[in-house]
Amino acid sequence: MFSRITTVAVAATLVLSVQARGPRFYPDDPIQVDDDRAFDASKAAKAENSEGWDFIDNTFRAKGRVEDIRALNVNTLDEVPDSSWFTNRIGRRPMTLAEIEKGPDTIENFSVTDWVVVGGKGPGGMQPGFRAADASDKRPRPQWYQLEGDLSRLPELATGAEMAGTFAYHALGYNVVDTYLVNVDPKRVTIGPGVTIRDESGPREFRQADLDDIFRSLAKNPDGTYRMTASRFVAGKALEAFRYHGTRPDDPNDIYPHQHRRELRGNRVFAAWLNHDDSRAINSLDMLVGEEGRQWIRHYMFDLGSLFGSTPRRWSGFEYMYDPDTTVKQLLTLGLWVPPWYHVNYPPDMPVSAQRFESDGFEPQGWKPEYPNPAFLNMRPDDAFWAAKILAAFSNQAIAAIVRKAQYTEARATEHLTRVLIERRDKAVRVWINGVNPLTDFALSPDGVLTFENASERARASTPGASYVLSWSRFNNDTDTHLAVGIESAVRERRAQMPAELGNAQYVAVTLRSIHPDHPAWNAPVRAYFRKEGAGWKTVGIDRP
Repeated sequence: MFSRITTVAVAATLVLSVQARGPRFYPDDPIQVDDDRAFDASKAAKAENSEGWDFIDNTFRAKGRVEDIRALNVNTLDEVPDSSWFTNRIGRRPMTLAEIEKGPDTIENFSVTDWVVVGGKGPGGMQPGFRAADASDKRPRPQWYQLEGDLSRLPELATGAEMAGTFAYHALGYNVVDTYLVNVDPKRVTIGPGVTIRDESGPREFRQADLDDIFRSLAKNPDGTYRMTASRFVAGKALEAFRYHGTRPDDPNDIYPHQHRRELRGNRVFAAWLNHDDSRAINSLDMLVGEEGRQWIRHYMFDLGSLFGSTPRRWSGFEYMYDPDTTVKQLLTLGLWVPPWYHVNYPPDMPVSAQRFESDGFEPQGWKPEYPNPAFLNMRPDDAFWAAKILAAFSNQAIAAIVRKAQYTEARATEHLTRVLIERRDKAVRVWINGVNPLTDFALSPDGVLTFENASERARASTPGASYVLSWSRFNNDTDTHLAVGIESAVRERRAQMPAELGNAQYVAVTLRSIHPDHPAWNAPVRAYFRKEGAGWKTVGIDRP
């Protein structure tokens, strides 16, 4: 059945221009799962998207896709339902350290000693590698893995970022593939029959010389093995990457323009935290999964080896590759203007795996990926607030657990990256959780006691001392209208009593403004809606203008 959240999106253009009349809430609100597997997508075809075209398309056309539109895939509580794009994890409930450390992996003790090459890695990327299977896997279709290592001059840099980034993005809620850290002995790697590789002249046979060249380019361990990540190929048909704007015309379930999906907009907050400057289309993956006649597309974050300043560009996170603002400043000052990234002091004695990642020069709102990302450009304060709440849920211990997945040889690299991620988390949360009125977790007890939380104070992103101004109304769900009840009142505690005359209402609403001298944005009203269910009340809606 076509889900209601899907039906609403089909009429999105009307909703934007005409105030909706009729029921605001339906019996199944708030929706926790977006049924975006409703239609068969088996006709979806592989879509090509080259790195060069993606750069040109987003560098020179991205701003034309910016619209001041509320994210289209949020539910009535202003949250993102689970879908083929995103699964609420640490943002919805506390995750144990064991859950975070397990991440997406399905094999508890991954150990492969003999590999057989089944394909070239494919063009692009800064990590040399190849596709291989466990030589002991004798099935007609063995499990494939993509093996990638570190360049010889950059030991543990990309592999560490890949490991930590994969487990961070999984905890955040995104789809990622199983990723394991392995030490590969080149003497125990063979090339399977009929394996091809693509070079400047096109596809050709993958030869031993090609494999030798790959290993020569990699950083070698003292014992002669090579540290590599093994990313498991997931079941299904690869359809290449998704884009950060528009929709797939061959996917009937893909109805929200990607630049207006909150989990893609909010990824700007997470990418800034991790310095994932390579957060672009070519580092994503669409997989057609399911049974024949009932197939759908699952969307993955993929190839996370370019975090923590692991690219060679010193301006990573500070400027686009082509940044007109920087060019103009340098021209007007005849080259005397010095960009901010030039003044960042990176620890000179740090291992290369952690050398280009700092918090001192990190300004969350000014952070930039390699080139414009339409979803990032469309991020609004409410999207950023949603992401900041998730980021605030990462404890210091959780961040340390994620960094440990990188298995850096030197403890000081682990300690440095953990400290920097904690400091960048705090900076990002302070900026983005305070951009709106941060009230959340509204509840109304059977006897009419309202309670709520201040997400900023809970995250220690503001000083205590806020007061709250609230007003109540009887809400008519059929006509989407309010009738004020009682008078406006102010409270210091995060609780208040509902007027007694609302006790027999089917729906009630409360509007709150937060007063804090340091945060004028808190004064914007937030409205919470409650529906009578049995002897109690259920929170069914939050409006956060």
